[in-house]
Amino acid sequence: MRALWLSTLLFFLARSVFTQTFFPSPDPILEQEVQPEQANECYIFFENASGDTLQLRWKAIETNFPEQWDIDLCDFGACYVGIPATGLMNPAVGAEQPYLKLIVQPGNTPGVAWLWFRVAEAAEPNHFADVFFSLHTPGVTAAGEAPLPLVRLFPNPASGPVWLKNLQDLTVQVRLFSAGGQYFWSGTLLPQQENALDLSAWPAGTYYMLAAGKTYPVIRIP
Repeated sequence: MRALWLSTLLFFLARSVFTQTFFPSPDPILEQEVQPEQANECYIFFENASGDTLQLRWKAIETNFPEQWDIDLCDFGACYVGIPATGLMNPAVGAEQPYLKLIVQPGNTPGVAWLWFRVAEAAEPNHFADVFFSLHTPGVTAAGEAPLPLVRLFPNPASGPVWLKNLQDLTVQVRLFSAGGQYFWSGTLLPQQENALDLSAWPAGTYYMLAAGKTYPVIRIP
């Protein structure tokens, strides 16, 4: 299993190595609580590291959210009804920041949303960054009511194995991404199950785990 994880890691690292002309700002993963019964704006910007004219194309890789929610997408150039499969932004010049923006209207429906987009240079599709919107709302709840934790991660930071424990009575899909947004690993936790994930072969740094609609930082130390 460790060999499989390492092979996957090397594959994604090799694929993502290029002279970076743009990068997500402030992070490739936006975690945001959206407010019920209103329109919420959720932005991920892109810094133009080259200083030259930059034109980006985006593609929707995965979009999961409650069917009662209304989510529309805008980019640097156009707004759409819903979320199309792909789009081309206007060229950005100098300090202009291209962006993806979601307009999220959850109504009074509690839930979580996970939306994954791949953004690439229009002329160089192999020069890309993956970005993620991790959104949630408790809906309309009683005053002072706090959400209960659903997944426990320990120890953190860690240099070797970390333990993932599902604290609820539902199966949870777990995904792990690098700080740069590259997909590393996924697995399933059965109800009340505790599994180990060995990080010892991974480079030191910060990773992000998505589980039960929440994003958790995972720190791998030397």
